Amino acid sequence: MSEHRGALTAEGELYPSPRRALDYLETDPPEPGRAIEIGAGLRWARIPLPMELNHINVWLLAHEDGWMLVDTGLAEDVCREAWHSLELNDLGGRPLRRIFLTHDHPDHMGLARWLHERHGAPVWMSGIGHASTGEYLATSPAALGAVRHGFLNGHGMEIELEALLKASGSEHGKWFGGLPPLAHAPSGGERLVAAGRDWDIIETSGHCRGHLCLYDAQHEVLIAGDQVLPTISPNVSVLANRPDANPLGEFLGSLARLEQCAPNTLVLPSHGRPFRGLQRRIEVLRSHHMEQLANLRAACRERRAAYELLPVMYGRPLRGYHRFLALGETVAHLNYLWHNGDLTRTVDSAGRVHFVAG
Repeated sequence: MSEHRGALTAEGELYPSPRRALDYLETDPPEPGRAIEIGAGLRWARIPLPMELNHINVWLLAHEDGWMLVDTGLAEDVCREAWHSLELNDLGGRPLRRIFLTHDHPDHMGLARWLHERHGAPVWMSGIGHASTGEYLATSPAALGAVRHGFLNGHGMEIELEALLKASGSEHGKWFGGLPPLAHAPSGGERLVAAGRDWDIIETSGHCRGHLCLYDAQHEVLIAGDQVLPTISPNVSVLANRPDANPLGEFLGSLARLEQCAPNTLVLPSHGRPFRGLQRRIEVLRSHHMEQLANLRAACRERRAAYELLPVMYGRPLRGYHRFLALGETVAHLNYLWHNGDLTRTVDSAGRVHFVAG
């Protein structure tokens, strides 16, 4: 088992790099609801989050007569209050002129509609992320719960539907704050200009479909979203609506693309502090997943359900919603081995799923 095991959040498992493997930006993080300049035309702001992972970094890039914003925070009062502070103290009276969303999780896009309506700023995000959010918000909690219930029980987690609905709650629908209109659906290979710099858009799926990073090759800066974080291995899960998917394969492929960035690239992550050492961090993340895959392959010498394998992945008791996150990530690793031909997957007439080596 890895010595780095720690808290499991909606974003992932605590998995820091070895000491001194990363070179952190020698600047204290901004106070909640404030911004600091970290480069020409580039500001770093923090929005507090009312959850275990207590902040999200957002990035302000000088654009036209205002700003391009990357990510927003949740549709929660504590986040709106932080934005009121930013508008009063740090935007210099200049409006948002574009809102760029790295992906469709609520801490990244929850305030997009609110900010769009306040500033009239067009929203850019991947088409698949926008569509999936719209579908999610249009689906009733009961219908979502029924699909999740079948998925969890099929993978060995026996839970009553009523208990699942109670554990899941309704927070995520509230945290989105509505679906913003989509002005443009950028994809990998496009380029945009902000802060007087050319930014290449790199599509990096795995943590979620349509995740987008921005890379300034001239100044060696990467706005990484959740794809590469300094102390967390981003959550990579199979979701109930795509039970056959291979998100871990997509994630590892995305890391290989980001590995082509310049060695001294300054990484601007959505959580934690900016750092240099991208290639070293990628190698730690890749090694982590390779270790997990090897452990699961060995554990599947006999036919196993995913829920039985949570101790192999995590080695500690999991409570509440963390069990659901952990199961999704365990299935992601098992599906990777299945797609790679290392495991056989069977589904019986009752929908129960098992994996076995060979």
